Amino acid sequence: MIRVLIIGVVLAVLVLGVAIGFFNAQPVTFNYLAGSVQLPLIALVMGEFFLVGLLTALLCSSRILGLKGEIRRLRRQLKDAQAELQSLRNLPLKDQ
Repeated sequence: MIRVLIIGVVLAVLVLGVAIGFFNAQPVTFNYLAGSVQLPLIALVMGEFFLVGLLTALLCSSRILGLKGEIRRLRRQLKDAQAELQSLRNLPLKDQ
C-alpha cells in the first residue's frame, strides 16, 4: 500500500514538473557579471535549483565531516575510559 502511494506521489511530482517546464519555456535574458545569455525560463530555474543544491551539499558535507571526526574522537575517549574502568575493577582490594 505504501509503495503504491510513493509511486503515485513520484508520478504526480513528475507531471507537475513537466507542466511547469511546458508553461515556462519562453526565453528570458539572464544578465550576469561577465555578460548575458538568453535561456528558457525553466532552464534558468532548474540550473539555479541544481546550483543551490550543490552548494548546500558542499556546506553540509563539511559540517558532517567535522561531526564524524568528533564522533571518532568521542568513541576513542569512551573506549579508553571503559578500558580504564575495567582495569580498575580488576585491581585486587587491599586490606586496611
